[in-house]
Amino acid sequence: MHKNITTKKNKTFCLLKKGTIIALMVLASANLKAQDKNSILENNLFKINILSPGVSYEKRLGENSTINSDLNLSLGFSYNSNSGSHLLTTAYLREQYRYYYNIEKRSLKNKNIKNNSANFVALSASYYLEPFGDSGYVSVYDGLTIAPVWGLQRTYETGINIALVTGAGYNFGTNQRTSGFVPVINFTLGWVLSKQGKSI
Repeated sequence: MHKNITTKKNKTFCLLKKGTIIALMVLASANLKAQDKNSILENNLFKINILSPGVSYEKRLGENSTINSDLNLSLGFSYNSNSGSHLLTTAYLREQYRYYYNIEKRSLKNKNIKNNSANFVALSASYYLEPFGDSGYVSVYDGLTIAPVWGLQRTYETGINIALVTGAGYNFGTNQRTSGFVPVINFTLGWVLSKQGKSI
C-alpha cells in the first residue's frame, strides 16, 4: 500500500514539474514576439552571485518583462545532538518571470535604472536538490516551490548588484516530507558581467 502511494506521489510530482516548465516556456514565447527595441530594460544581463555562489542570467522578453534564471549554491548549517553541527551545501535552480512596474517612473525621476534597477512582481519557481554529503537532512524547501513574489534590484556604478525577493509559496514536497505553504525570501549580492548601460 505504501509503495503504491509513493509511486502515485512521484508521478504527480513529475507532472507538476513538467507543468511548471511548460507554463514558463509559454510565457516566454508569448512575450518574445512582443520585444520592444526601445524598452528601458537591458536585453541581456549576466551576473555572478557572491553570497549564494553561482550565476544568473536575465533576458528581456517584453517592454517591462524579463525572465531571470539562477543556478546557485545555498549554504547553511544543521545540528544534531549525536553528530553536532556541520555545514550544508545545496544546489538549486530558480526561474522568475518578472514584471518591472516602476522602471519608467524611475527613469522620469532621473533615478538609477542601470541594468534593470527597479522594483518588480514575479512568478517564481525554484527546485532544491538534496544537500551534498548529507542526504538524510530534510528541508521545507527541498523539491519544487512555486510562489508569487515582490522584489527589487539595484546595480551601482561599480557593477555591484543587489536583489531582494520576498513572498509566500507552495512546496510540493518530496518522498521524505509532505507538501505545504512556505515563506519565500532571498537576498543576493553579486557582480554584473555584461556591459553596463542605461545609467541615469
